[in-house]
Amino acid sequence: MDMHPPKILVVFSNIDTTHRLMLEGILRYVREKCTPAWQVQLDLRDISRRNPSEIVSGGFAGIVAAVMNPADRRKYLRTGLPTVLYEPTFGRMEGERRPDNNVTFFNDHAAEGRAAAEYFLERGFGSFAYVGTALPTAWSVERRAGYAARLRKAGMRPLVYPNHSRAESSDFTRETPFMARWLKRLPRGTALFAAHDLRARQVEIAAQKSGVRIPDDIVLLGVDDDTLICETASPPISSIQVHAEETGWRFAEAMHSLLEGVRTTPVVRTCHTQVKTRQSTSAFAFDDPVVAKAVAYAEANLSGPLPLHRLAQAANCSVRTLQMKMMHVLGRTVRDEVSFLRCREAVKMLRETAAPVSEIAGKCGYCSASHLGTHIKRETGMSPLEVRKSSNVKSV
Repeated sequence: MDMHPPKILVVFSNIDTTHRLMLEGILRYVREKCTPAWQVQLDLRDISRRNPSEIVSGGFAGIVAAVMNPADRRKYLRTGLPTVLYEPTFGRMEGERRPDNNVTFFNDHAAEGRAAAEYFLERGFGSFAYVGTALPTAWSVERRAGYAARLRKAGMRPLVYPNHSRAESSDFTRETPFMARWLKRLPRGTALFAAHDLRARQVEIAAQKSGVRIPDDIVLLGVDDDTLICETASPPISSIQVHAEETGWRFAEAMHSLLEGVRTTPVVRTCHTQVKTRQSTSAFAFDDPVVAKAVAYAEANLSGPLPLHRLAQAANCSVRTLQMKMMHVLGRTVRDEVSFLRCREAVKMLRETAAPVSEIAGKCGYCSASHLGTHIKRETGMSPLEVRKSSNVKSV
């Protein structure tokens, strides 16, 4: 048996947080699953400077790459090497014939838009807005389309931030006055979805310039859950988690199958709908601020115990007042609401991540995997593994 370790070329951006986490997932897979371990070579050069023969002459056994444009994709495929490509959108792939030794991943950006709308609708908001990327991108358009489509089903429509000139869009200092004036005109209580976390941070900066308060006047949600951006913002920004490290694991898993000659799915969709709730969405649109504060606190602290007195303290009221208001506004007890929030988060994690059931149980506040299983079965009619199987996510 040839035990010479395969050399895998990985082409990601070294400044993109999502790409860095994907690389961590690839390296974790290599450590845990590959014998002998692959030689992973990270290429930070512009791939357009290389031709296919140069890549082949490097002795690589396969390529894992984030595709920036169709020309790069064609260049990777012309090498004839096993390739795992991460495409910006499915639209770029339609109608193209691909070799059998290629697996292509794409992110379902429309699903993220729908998830953002669902997140806001569940919290009772009635006014909505969307801020896309400064310069138009296909994935930002898809997120907006998914967001608008879900809102239309609820009889709503989002206000969309308009595009500006390339010069203004390329320089946020020039764009800020336009965005500040637009934010100032939004109805109070608007739920704003930004195309990604950096754009959400820019919204926050423009809001401060215009005197619009987050989350009192508008609430704000981004995508990527980039902790460097989200947790250093003021207030910290809520964001849809993309589980990039687990996606990287799946890249490596697909490459392993290609190297072993195992037939695998040629196109894989990743879908993310979990929201990491932070202070930027803590002002719920419930008529009662006591209920809003209690639910926001519970969502942000699901992994730990949530006794009544702690929730009441977070809502600045007595336990009895919280119980009465929760029943009046939501039609269920405080305990039932916490149980609902824990179950909802666990189901999302089962559907979107490959984390062990025991780990999910801990993150959602269950004392054990069996306790989680009993609750999930009662609420959904399925076991945790059946929930996961229905979403085609593999355990690791």
